[in-house]
Amino acid sequence: MKIILDKFPCHLSAVAVDRLEDISQLNSYQPTHGANYMSKTRVILTETEIVVAKDDHDGPVVVFQEKYAQVFLSQKTDEDTRVITISGKMLAFKKDTACGCGSRLRGWNPYRTLGSIKD
Repeated sequence: MKIILDKFPCHLSAVAVDRLEDISQLNSYQPTHGANYMSKTRVILTETEIVVAKDDHDGPVVVFQEKYAQVFLSQKTDEDTRVITISGKMLAFKKDTACGCGSRLRGWNPYRTLGSIKD
């Protein structure tokens, strides 16, 4: 499994299926009205799926994982990368300018975790 992108910390917004007509209407920060927003996330894109992890009281937890149909990859750190999953959910994320200090996601090794999910 090849990792295409691994960003931390990220602003992330997500909407359910059929909430927006066009994914370009979805913004991570300031989040689009009605979108679910999460801060201080770690977003990993592989060749086939998106994985979102968040800090929990017990440590890093994968809060979203799904195969995607389309990715609109931004080349600029201050612009959103957008993803449409195979079920039609839409996600937008971009790098947060904060350092993410104190988060256990910084030291989390997603490569070992993601490799073991299939086991």
